[in-house]
Amino acid sequence: MPRYASNVQIPNLGAAVALNGTEQVEIVQAGESKRTTTQFIANLAATGPTGPAGPSTAGPTGPTGPYGPTGPTGVAGPAGATGLNGDIGPTGPTGAAGTGSTGATGPTGPQGEVGNTGAAGPTGAASTVAGPTGPTGPTGATGAASTVAGPTGPSGTGPTGPTGVAGPTGSNYPTGGSPDRIFYENQQTVTANYTVTTSYNAMSAGPITINSGITVTVPSGSYWTVV
Repeated sequence: MPRYASNVQIPNLGAAVALNGTEQVEIVQAGESKRTTTQFIANLAATGPTGPAGPSTAGPTGPTGPYGPTGPTGVAGPAGATGLNGDIGPTGPTGAAGTGSTGATGPTGPQGEVGNTGAAGPTGAASTVAGPTGPTGPTGATGAASTVAGPTGPSGTGPTGPTGVAGPTGSNYPTGGSPDRIFYENQQTVTANYTVTTSYNAMSAGPITINSGITVTVPSGSYWTVV
């Protein structure tokens, strides 16, 4: 516990050092014990008399201190009036003449409108050289038949005409002992291609054999009967 003055005599207390004004001390005020701080007591010190004035001679000027930082730029003032134009200076020497390089060819402009057709020139003199023969024109339409008989041609025998198409083979007459005509005889094997005549019918006594690769053609509307 802290020690109090009533327990220790003042001369026996330790000396205080480096007071900061916050230390508390006991005082007697109006017959009662009170507490206060060393700073409050220090504030009660009476102001002493003013001392004599020192010499009025100014001391030597101290060294110039360092420049302070540059302050912010102030607002720009209004523009002043335009001054008078100065005199025109002397003309400078003429520069050396020189030809610049030829620039690039520009793009071709759009084609202009076609002008009006000029008047026809005079007809030239007739040529004395025959021009080339033109192509043969198309054959004209056949004219109407003449109503006048032409002259009679010379008499004479004309050439023989072509041989006509052979007609179909006629039916064989039946055979038999003379004078009988009772039997129709035919072969039994077809060895060559054959086509029945159109609009005719055919008949054979069977049996009939058709060799391999051989064809017998019967036209539509015709018949081949094997009996």
